[in-house]
Amino acid sequence: MGVATLASFVGACAPEEEPARPNVLLISLDSTRRDFLGLYGHESLHAPGVSNTPALEALAARGVVMEEAYATTSWTLPSHVSMLTGEPELVHAVDLDQHRPPADHPQLSELLLDAGYRTAGFFSGPYLEPHFGFERGFERYEARYGEVVEVAAREARAAREASGAAARDADERHREAVRASLCSEEVTDAVLEELERATEDGRPFFLFAHYFDPHYDYVPPAPHDTRFDPGYGGGLDARDLLNNPAISLPDERDPLHREQVVSERDLEHLLALYAGELAFTDAQLGRVFERLEELGLAEDTLVIVTADHGDEFFEHRGLGHRSTLFEEQLRVPMVLSFPGRLPQGRRAQGLVSTLDLVPTVCELLGLEAPAGSPAKSFARLAAGEEDGAGRFVLGRIVRPVPGTLRLPDGGREREVAATRLVLLETYREGPIKITREREWATLRQEVPSALGEVFERGNAAQRAREQLRWIDVERFPAEPVARHSRDFSEPRAAATLARFQALYRELLQRRAAAARGASSGRGDQSSALEALGYAGVDLEPEEGVDPFLFPPPGE
Repeated sequence: MGVATLASFVGACAPEEEPARPNVLLISLDSTRRDFLGLYGHESLHAPGVSNTPALEALAARGVVMEEAYATTSWTLPSHVSMLTGEPELVHAVDLDQHRPPADHPQLSELLLDAGYRTAGFFSGPYLEPHFGFERGFERYEARYGEVVEVAAREARAAREASGAAARDADERHREAVRASLCSEEVTDAVLEELERATEDGRPFFLFAHYFDPHYDYVPPAPHDTRFDPGYGGGLDARDLLNNPAISLPDERDPLHREQVVSERDLEHLLALYAGELAFTDAQLGRVFERLEELGLAEDTLVIVTADHGDEFFEHRGLGHRSTLFEEQLRVPMVLSFPGRLPQGRRAQGLVSTLDLVPTVCELLGLEAPAGSPAKSFARLAAGEEDGAGRFVLGRIVRPVPGTLRLPDGGREREVAATRLVLLETYREGPIKITREREWATLRQEVPSALGEVFERGNAAQRAREQLRWIDVERFPAEPVARHSRDFSEPRAAATLARFQALYRELLQRRAAAARGASSGRGDQSSALEALGYAGVDLEPEEGVDPFLFPPPGE
């Protein structure tokens, strides 16, 4: 498709002409790592030649595969906020479980509802629950769990009206139930039902579907439980993955990492179970794609399949996700099918992010995207009309690590409960990936004022320290720690850092504007930004300001 072709389509869909708009189906896969999909060339060690993604491959044959797609973080909640609003984590301010995005960042569902779309969403992961704000703009927004999970979800909702330990315990029971369940069939059944309803509605539809099953625990149903390791004779049980002492143990020297206990052969089986989860989910996607064809909707539906993050299997001394911003946790699949508008069978090079989905959908539908966001449509990149030069991807995570601190108290040390907070941020442009790391702590118990002053002085010194490093990801795709450099005299690294800093300043200004209009419940963000010099007033930090803000990297 040439530039004129795509431009004429976009122009033909201009709002004032009131055309019949295409439908949109957005599918989000949880914990789906790009390089473990047959779509991207993966072959299981013990089942060579057996793909775990035939449905996705069939979709790709009718559309475009983005080869270098990234999530914005390595856990579900903030990743979906970015995916559905087009705002990066630094701006939407969702860093921890208790955070909520500002209501003035419109979701894709709200944009399409305003454009006359029928909107529905179905999810199967606890971080997509409505109390996180995701129901905005959906006429139907519903969980699709199994019966056991439904009971746990109801208990969690009831406990949430209280607060404190009871609510947290109920939420954790809910998550445990979800991890041990299979719910992709329920999600698919809801999607198929909604497709039937949509055919009777005169409006185009926007349908969002979130599939949780690729998330650990890895318990695929038959035949997928043995399909990718048919000869396995060991006794590995992949349930309760992160707490299973036969798989890993906490690293006592560094709680951010885990020590591998599982043997290499049993790890191969663990990976085969993960491949089975992906295959089971892919089969459910196949049901959806088949029904689109049967209902005559496929030719007029933009289908997008992506993921919120990947999973690690000890590549960087970790297991699972929500721990790092290395490639295995950030790089995700991205497939788009839009018959007659996008090419068929194309594999597009160039950095794209789930952050970019909102402007991409808007451009393909001929709608105006929200202004000011750094998100950039990749519609023309997918169509082969751009080469991807100048594109970048952002990453951010704040990881809380509960523990204790030892503080000097009258000639002796006193142990106090505290939470260590680790901020990681990344910026990749071309082959250069920059990582910034900061740390600070919060106390989880009352202490005498003198001891509190000791803590604050030490904490201020800790917050002031920054680690800044870079790596050439094309040369070192596995990102070995030894290949990261802190020397930014290298011209490419220096130029990339300068662009990262400039973008960061813009994002801080954007966050300041959002903070003036709404409170996140985490302190006065606007004051914090002013203290950093990004709101036009140079003030000293005040008590209660948002601790999650820092100056641009290297400044």
